[in-house]
Amino acid sequence: MLFKEFNKLSENEISEIVQRKMKGNNTIVYAFDGTRRSFLIENINLENENNQIETKINYDEYSKIAIQKLLYDLVMMCKHGIETVCYPMWFCTLEDRGPAYLPKFIKYLEGLSELLDNPTLFKMYTELGIKIIFYGEYKLLLERGNAPDLLLKFEKIMELTKNNKNHIVLLGTNIEQPSETFINNTISLYKENGNVKPTMNNLIQHYYGVNVDQVSFYLGFDRFSTDGRPILISDKGNEDLYYTISPHKFINQTTFRKVLFDKLFCRPNSKTNNNIINLENIEAINQFYLDNNDMVMGIGNVNPDGNYWYPDPQVKLPKY
Repeated sequence: MLFKEFNKLSENEISEIVQRKMKGNNTIVYAFDGTRRSFLIENINLENENNQIETKINYDEYSKIAIQKLLYDLVMMCKHGIETVCYPMWFCTLEDRGPAYLPKFIKYLEGLSELLDNPTLFKMYTELGIKIIFYGEYKLLLERGNAPDLLLKFEKIMELTKNNKNHIVLLGTNIEQPSETFINNTISLYKENGNVKPTMNNLIQHYYGVNVDQVSFYLGFDRFSTDGRPILISDKGNEDLYYTISPHKFINQTTFRKVLFDKLFCRPNSKTNNNIINLENIEAINQFYLDNNDMVMGIGNVNPDGNYWYPDPQVKLPKY
């Protein structure tokens, strides 16, 4: 199947393919990112005599719209057959941004109130059967951010969606290093079980509140990193990695379908069977590697006009 054929399929048709091919491994990480950059692009203010552009974020306005795109993206992904989507909201490296960043991030999280305030959106989650679970140290983070009202909203969202059965959205908060979280949860569960060694499934159920498949792929943005990579369900380390060049504000159905097509049809067929490969194939593979022997995926540069990183084109394509 070619992508242009795949892209013509309906949501239901793609959903059936995804559920069949990703059975037992139908969890993805959507590291939703680039929201501040997108907001600045859409809300530029010209404020000085030299026609220089000064960009400032009004966090009250930003909080109303930034995370709404995520909520609709999650619906789109579930309609395409994804059973569990994990969004790492806060992870330990964000602590490096200092105390001034937390109040801004709390403002951003307030955008999740859209699920309670928008009946049309909430109806989508209900009809699709999407359960929302906040996991990790979100209570501690909101306590540090002096946001008791937001905690009540989080708890209400979980209460209202707890009986939904078809899909799960995991919204994560990790203040500790992942290794510390893993150690502490293992010790806690060991003691709760009367000093009985917990299984991996026990640990997953204890930490996330539900049984969750291992992560199949990670969808990030910008420089290649796996910030917020969820513990336990990324245990095997074999998830495929994808990164959009544009912020996730710009992601659409076609973008996501490109990722799904590669995951379902391209990468599974890329394992060379050395027992049946012929000489002509070997020569072609050798030529491709020689042509790209100094190319490295992930290498990029910084554009001084805007100071943003971008990936350099690397691959010299094979000849067919």
